[in-house]
Amino acid sequence: MKSNSVIKRLVCLLTFLTLVLLSSGTFAQQILIKAGFDGDSILIGDQINFHLVVEQPSNVKVTFPTITDSLVSKIEVLQPAKVDTAQIGNGNIRIHKQYIITCFDSGVYKVDPLKFYAGSGANRDSFATQPVKLVVVTIKLKDNKTIADIKNVIQIPLTFAEILPYMLIGIGIWLLIAFIIYIIIRIKQKKPIFGFSEKPKEPAHVIAFRELEKVKGEKLWQKGQTKEYYTKVSDIVRAYFEDRFNIPALESTSDEILLQAKSIEIIDNRTVEELKQLLELADLVKFAKVEPMPDENENSWQKAYEFVNKTFQEPIIEQPNSEGN
Repeated sequence: MKSNSVIKRLVCLLTFLTLVLLSSGTFAQQILIKAGFDGDSILIGDQINFHLVVEQPSNVKVTFPTITDSLVSKIEVLQPAKVDTAQIGNGNIRIHKQYIITCFDSGVYKVDPLKFYAGSGANRDSFATQPVKLVVVTIKLKDNKTIADIKNVIQIPLTFAEILPYMLIGIGIWLLIAFIIYIIIRIKQKKPIFGFSEKPKEPAHVIAFRELEKVKGEKLWQKGQTKEYYTKVSDIVRAYFEDRFNIPALESTSDEILLQAKSIEIIDNRTVEELKQLLELADLVKFAKVEPMPDENENSWQKAYEFVNKTFQEPIIEQPNSEGN
């Protein structure tokens, strides 16, 4: 009886050990882990990707090793891991973590095995990657130089926003040059810089008639403003005389104006005499403070009006030539 009891106990113990061994190897048969760089070496200061890949059943929880700001001493992690998960069939998935790393010291660096954990509690199992190496090479200097760029200058394409200010400056310079050339040409041609059509100048008699009517309507001498009245009337006649006959009457004395009037063919002696009476009376009022009679004031305005009316010239309007005439 005792021998049978011992045998049963041995059988139970062997069965338990077998189950333990089988359970401990279950994850090992179903999980594949890999670690490595994109290449075996980099130039000092350059960047390279470091990969961690796990292929596992989708219902198993696998814990990755913790990687923060460095992979090993002097190999710096520049960006947090990018994680990518994909289905690979048969209920398995692939989890891929990618790190961007760099190193600023030349040498050979060894990344020791990284541990992964699968499952939890009594069934928790651990795995380790194979060690990997990375060679960081320095720059070969030429001509005994002790300082050199780590990498060549990267030419970044210019954006339209960066080019726009220079385009506007260039366009502005060309427009300025074109405007200067235009001004020079207009000056040589003795033409106005800006070719706007000028308003036709009013004939001298039109201006004179309008101003005389304005003075008449102001009734200056009736208000006792005799001097101002004669000043305006005589100035209107002088301005008309200057504009009509191209003689500087505004700057001339009355005698000089009369002398010029006598030499103008279209002004007869009677008209010259009436102009003389008007200018001499205006001078007496302005400088000698003579007070004319009311009828003299009326006659002075009438003489001014008649002088303009007898001597004005209608503007000549050129008619287009008709074919066959």
